Amino acid sequence: MAEQAIPSGSAQASPRGGSRLLILIAAAIILAGVFSIVWLQSAKYEPLAVGKPAPDFFLSDLNDKPYRLSDFRGKVVFLNFWATWCKPCREEMPSMEILNKNFEKDGLVILAVSIDRVTTTKDIPPFVKGMNLTFPVLIDSWGQTDKPYKRMGVPETFIIDQEGIIREIVIGPRDWTRLDSLQVLTKLLNVTPKAAGDAAREAVGRRG
Repeated sequence: MAEQAIPSGSAQASPRGGSRLLILIAAAIILAGVFSIVWLQSAKYEPLAVGKPAPDFFLSDLNDKPYRLSDFRGKVVFLNFWATWCKPCREEMPSMEILNKNFEKDGLVILAVSIDRVTTTKDIPPFVKGMNLTFPVLIDSWGQTDKPYKRMGVPETFIIDQEGIIREIVIGPRDWTRLDSLQVLTKLLNVTPKAAGDAAREAVGRRG
């Protein structure tokens, strides 16, 4: 019996087409994976913005007293990130101390979070003592706030309203005795800007 001839190439056409389809599917999966990674990375490094809730955290001070940001709802929170090795932080701290003494009675809470790592935490107590700081200084040696706050550096300050919403972000140092530095704070505290500026200047005069 004569064998029926099979046209050359017809037997290979289907496998070749299937391979091409598999390659296209694999390429689509790889592209989707790359897009997902890029999107996640961009979301990871996207900074916090004014109008967003301030991420909660749980840290302790130098005496191991625990602090949770959300415990201060109903207060205006001045959240400052700093480090002992940061010269601009040292320059900014005296004006923060003046803020604390003048506006604590109006509902202002200052929380200064040190990002000193384990190797430099020993420098925090003498820093605080030397600067005569009376507001809470919290320790974040393990970087718990690094990811949620996505800081650009230190010092960096977040002004948070009574509902826990970020109302101002200040990157770099600021002289908090200046009237133009107090606009958001005075509005949130419902304090007359001029009176606040006068109080700050008087405090500077007493320190001098």
